[in-house]
Amino acid sequence: MDTHNYIDAYLSGTATEDEAKQLLDWVRTDEKNKKEFEEACKLWYSINSNKYDSESAFQKFAHKGKFIPMWKKISTVAAAAALAIGCFTLFKTQETQLVTIANNDATVKTIVLPDSSQIFLQNGATICYPKQFAANERNITTKGNVFCEVRRNESAPFTVTSESFTVTVLGTSFQINEKEDAFVVVETGKVKVATESQDVIIEKGERADLQDNNLTTSQNTDVNFLSWKTKTLLFNNTNLSQVYTDLARHYNCNFNTNNCSKELKNIRLTATYKDLSLQETLNLIALTIPKFNYKIIDNNVVVSEAK
Repeated sequence: MDTHNYIDAYLSGTATEDEAKQLLDWVRTDEKNKKEFEEACKLWYSINSNKYDSESAFQKFAHKGKFIPMWKKISTVAAAAALAIGCFTLFKTQETQLVTIANNDATVKTIVLPDSSQIFLQNGATICYPKQFAANERNITTKGNVFCEVRRNESAPFTVTSESFTVTVLGTSFQINEKEDAFVVVETGKVKVATESQDVIIEKGERADLQDNNLTTSQNTDVNFLSWKTKTLLFNNTNLSQVYTDLARHYNCNFNTNNCSKELKNIRLTATYKDLSLQETLNLIALTIPKFNYKIIDNNVVVSEAK
């Protein structure tokens, strides 16, 4: 059975009755098969909705080694069958009105969802959500660094699908970070963090980190994990290597320290910076540490040692 061709035919409405039956049997035999078909259904919706970047969605799916053609439309029979086996977990009907918002500003953007939950987007982050939530579920997708304050509703679990995780909650506040090191930190409440192969439960003050496709949990000791939202950076005897990491996340930029000696990287900094631009913060660091020199090129900070 050529699964991908069967999915193609099924969603385009050209599958025979026998092909559709074989595909449904394949989906029902294994949870992994169901998830693969579910992902294909979601991708179809993203490609055929003008609220999505179809090329981006397609490339993301193709990158995983699966190829699904860009269907022009889906038949009523196929849509009904997909719904019957629970494939459209994110978007139940073709008529769902979606809202997509990208934060292209330097400041944090606050989004109020239909249930009054609030999502905070860092620069470069994106959110997509239905104009009206279903009665028994609240599902959104995000990309980039976001902080979620979820209104509690036990009858309608809240699910965030990002590039790295699926996070499910009833009512809580948490951050999803998806730069170089993907992680979730819970500020209040409890959440379930899941990947394709693993899931963990974390509570207030805990974090889940994704490294080498493995989820690990720990107490959160990163005082600056939410600095991009609070606009405050705190450093207490922190070596400059960690300072660069925090600044890169805070300002959504990159640091190049190739020309720095080990001695400079290990210098420690104690300071508080509140509501400052990247250049203002770097200027203050340079005043504190005479050896510190920098140059901003586009979205990159090149650090070197002052002569």
